[in-house]
Amino acid sequence: MQVRPLSTALKCFELLEVVAEQAQPIRISELGRLTGETRATTYQRLLTLTTAGWLERTLDGRYRLSTRACRIATAALEQAGFGERAQPILNELAEAFGEAVSLIMLENDEIVIGRRAESRGILRADLKVGVAVSYKDSASGAIWLAFGPEDLGLRLAGSGVEIPSKARVKKVHTEGVSISGGGRTLPGIRSVAVPILDPAGKCICSLSISTPETRFEPDRYLSSMSQAAQRLARMASG
Repeated sequence: MQVRPLSTALKCFELLEVVAEQAQPIRISELGRLTGETRATTYQRLLTLTTAGWLERTLDGRYRLSTRACRIATAALEQAGFGERAQPILNELAEAFGEAVSLIMLENDEIVIGRRAESRGILRADLKVGVAVSYKDSASGAIWLAFGPEDLGLRLAGSGVEIPSKARVKKVHTEGVSISGGGRTLPGIRSVAVPILDPAGKCICSLSISTPETRFEPDRYLSSMSQAAQRLARMASG
């Protein structure tokens, strides 16, 4: 007996991909136009995806990906061995500059160190794999707010998490680079970060270099970091 995939499930996943391709939350009427389906059929599939936790409905009636998509994407990267394959690139940067290099990933609205290449010196902070870093004090915090999920800032603010100013996030989005000084959580540490983006321009993870503030030279790192970010983006997409 031949077993066939559920056509209704396949149609739901097709609609999920259409939502994922949009730069902004999208209305049901526009989704119906893009898929060629009736409003009733489109609504039923949206309801299924929302109930399953893959989509969220905004207050003005539009639909967007939920944070579950971020969690699944992070898990997919790990299962595909992205971290292991990325490690040599991090090691190259750490060796070239003698500083600590990290991949910062989003997990349940926290940004955590997913991979790490250690510096030759000693940092005055416990920056180990699995440690969550501050949105406000780290360079990667502004990167994730500029290039991550659209509503991340609202969710964090609603949870009482301290975040960079809107002006700073806008500046980071325009320039594609974030520079930050330690603050309360990373005293004596400076860092610079760049985004690693998927083909739709959304953040997969951020790449950062952290150093004691006495030897921080971001201009010396940025060209190599940008090249490494492009290599990592191709690796993740491939």
